[in-house]
Amino acid sequence: MTGRMAQSRPRSRVRSSEERVKVRIPKAAEIVSKVLRDRIVRGQLKAGEALAPEWELMERFGVSRPSLREAIRILESEGLVSIQRGARGGAIVHSPNASMATRYVGFVLQANGTTLMDIYRVHMLVEPPAARFVAEQFSKTAPAVLREFHAEARAKFDSDFDYGIATARFRNKLIELTNLPTLMLLMGMLSEIFERYWGTVTAAAGKEIDNAPAKRRGLKALEKLIGYIEAGDGDGAEAHWRKHTLAVEKGMRNWLPAAKVMDLLDR
Repeated sequence: MTGRMAQSRPRSRVRSSEERVKVRIPKAAEIVSKVLRDRIVRGQLKAGEALAPEWELMERFGVSRPSLREAIRILESEGLVSIQRGARGGAIVHSPNASMATRYVGFVLQANGTTLMDIYRVHMLVEPPAARFVAEQFSKTAPAVLREFHAEARAKFDSDFDYGIATARFRNKLIELTNLPTLMLLMGMLSEIFERYWGTVTAAAGKEIDNAPAKRRGLKALEKLIGYIEAGDGDGAEAHWRKHTLAVEKGMRNWLPAAKVMDLLDR
């Protein structure tokens, strides 16, 4: 009998390490900040609008004052609210914008030791297809816009730094003219770095050599690209701009080749 009972007892199950999963329960502040963040992102809480008073939010979410204030601090660190002091103070809502992401991306690039040449090579990959897209989709509207930026670069010809920034702005505008929101957002996060870099590298070259001929070639390349776009020639625009960016990349290797994003943003 004893033996039978022993046989009928269920064997203890040995749990594997995969089965022992620790579940982290979110803190009250994290839950509250997520709810408020979702409402801000969805536009249910408008920019410039004040959050409800503390006592109302505490009652609504069933949390303590410290938990609520921690939730507000989380949103403040994300740039989604700002705190105004005084009798009419409180948490004021801000819509998400690219400047928040741009600032953080700058920190990440600095921490990773990203070189400015890396930034330029990203542009080399993006700009030629962008030129094709703009030529095929916006040949009637884009040329006039690009001519304004070309005129700006021509006007800045005698200042190496300003000329570099102006030509970089032309290239950033080319990407912007694709009117592709995701591309505009992603490349927009690099636009300020790219412009400052291009101004710095042009000025560095100008201290060592007479770079006027190179700048004239650059202006002609911009003008030729506008011509391809105006003609709606996507093949020509892409091929021309790829050739130009490659030629520029070869020439610029002599100027600040190992410079890092940190070097530029620290100035």
